[in-house]
Amino acid sequence: MNKSKFMSELSIRLNTLPQHEINKSLAYYSEIIADRMEDGMCEEVAVSGLGDIDEIAQEIVLDATPISKFILPNRPLSSSDIFLLVLCSPLIILLIGIVILIYLSVWLVISALYLINISFVLVGLAGIVASIVDFRNNIPINILIFIVSLFSIGIGIVLYAPIKKGSKKLWGLTTLVIRYIKIKFIRKKD
Repeated sequence: MNKSKFMSELSIRLNTLPQHEINKSLAYYSEIIADRMEDGMCEEVAVSGLGDIDEIAQEIVLDATPISKFILPNRPLSSSDIFLLVLCSPLIILLIGIVILIYLSVWLVISALYLINISFVLVGLAGIVASIVDFRNNIPINILIFIVSLFSIGIGIVLYAPIKKGSKKLWGLTTLVIRYIKIKFIRKKD
């Protein structure tokens, strides 16, 4: 597939989006193809290296469409819809609250781990300063404080990478869950 055919196919698949979103996406992929061709790829290879056009279009639609567009109906609510919403609202609010609390608790654990990490480093730095300032009084204790302080800083440095990796994985999981929910709502509407 060449560039012009790819762009026209992508434009057709994005017809549910506003025109400015379509133009932005087409410009982005046009620039990617042009960059690949500047790097020495032929046009067909540059286009085929982007992946399946249906998956690209689905990603663009998911990224460009807010969740509220999938949740709220396009028609006015009937009296039976309103009755069911009122009847089920306590359950819906409870479920949403549970999901939010679980999500917040996971992020609070990550935040607590970052704070523990920072405290290891700060305690280590304070210990080094304290052992140097008061070095002449009780030298063996100050040497022990200095060594423990270095150990504390080391723990803080070593723990930083796994905590950062865990928080990135959690952010990726959050993105996947939101996209999964969006895909479910898209399929229900189709």
